[in-house]
Amino acid sequence: MKRELGVQISCNKARRGKVAALHMLHGTPEDSFQKLSSYCHVLGENNPGTVTHIELDSRDRFHYFFLDFGASIRGYMQYLRPVVRVDGSHLKVPYKGTLLLATAQDANKQIYPLAWGIVDSETNRYWMWFMSNLKDLIGDSDELVFVSDRKRSIERAITHLFPLSRHCCCMWHVEKNLIRRHFNASSILLFKRAATTYWVEKFERLMGQIRRVSERCYRYLEKAGFSFWSRALFVGDRYNIMTNNNAESLNSMLRHAHSLPITCLVEHIRKTMQRWFYKCRSNATACSTILSSRMENELQTTFEAGTRLRAHELTSSLTQVGISNNTEIVDFSDNTCTCREFQLNRMPCAHATRGATLSSKSLYDLCSPYYTSEYWRGAYMEVIYPVTQEVDWVVPYEILGTHILPPTVRRPPGRPPTRRKRARYEFTSQLRKCTRCGRLGHNRTTCSNPIVSQAT
Repeated sequence: MKRELGVQISCNKARRGKVAALHMLHGTPEDSFQKLSSYCHVLGENNPGTVTHIELDSRDRFHYFFLDFGASIRGYMQYLRPVVRVDGSHLKVPYKGTLLLATAQDANKQIYPLAWGIVDSETNRYWMWFMSNLKDLIGDSDELVFVSDRKRSIERAITHLFPLSRHCCCMWHVEKNLIRRHFNASSILLFKRAATTYWVEKFERLMGQIRRVSERCYRYLEKAGFSFWSRALFVGDRYNIMTNNNAESLNSMLRHAHSLPITCLVEHIRKTMQRWFYKCRSNATACSTILSSRMENELQTTFEAGTRLRAHELTSSLTQVGISNNTEIVDFSDNTCTCREFQLNRMPCAHATRGATLSSKSLYDLCSPYYTSEYWRGAYMEVIYPVTQEVDWVVPYEILGTHILPPTVRRPPGRPPTRRKRARYEFTSQLRKCTRCGRLGHNRTTCSNPIVSQAT
């Protein structure tokens, strides 16, 4: 205002003007809550199979909201691996709240959003409500795997509602906890190797090294449960999914929409899903290979690594592959390898590719159909349609007459924060550069290096 119009105003007045402009653009948060039920009705009419739930308290104040697009859930049930990641992120609207997410991974190892929820906070009751709505859509089975952080509320909800499923922890979350507890770099590096290894023997050897380096770190990982965070000891099929970064990426993508009123936030999610499905459907349709583009490249890299190995057929289905004493046995009758990478990822390892070449087997027959381009296209086959303008909405009277009041929230004093406070482990270490000598690791105040004079 001062630079462009020459008007001197206070920061408080500038912020009030900004809030007024946003209300003119998006409407007030109170009006947005009232329009939510009508918007959900029109959204469901334009997108068959879409599920929305709005829960109110006894005073007609907003409590919970659940959203799942019909195109998304049908694509997951037919064409995606049964591995679901769940997480939550805080909203920045005046009435606060938390955005809950459930995501999967498509055949090209890209994010596939499943369900969205808006609640007051991440507590046992809210996660139980969100997971119960999710269970009504995806059901429960012994093949289902959940990946999350170590929140007890998530663990309780999964244990109570999905007794047949498996639950594992995000490796990156455990690593953050190790950094927060000030464990040394050697134990953290050994943990990452132990979490990602396929061999049980190698896992036990690495855990022995961790115990020698830091007994306290070993006790912490043991208390968390070895099978909870390690790939080698996990009971179930988590495929290649070791982290919860799908939900983290969605949180980052929606960070600018976290301050929108609730109906505008839901519309922003719908627009994002519409663009997402169109882009992925176009990429999948243009893919001419049997596997998805990313998995085709991974298979090619694995095949090139396997060409350096020696292979000897033992029987019609058993092949010994390796170099010197470092050999593995590949069994093509049940698609397994003693290195365990073949059966855990459902993709041929280097030993399997070398053995298949010797036996004249097709590498594509050894890959899970979840990685094929056909399943990639099938996941995005349906279209997420837009919502018409508000003046064109046709809503029944019983929905129009539903009163939804905003939740009761006590706003803290001061200006609301716009950026999340980062923890110590989230900062990247940058070396300081001295402006006197130009070297790294110190500044000009502590510089003791001689200045070399340049010849004129």
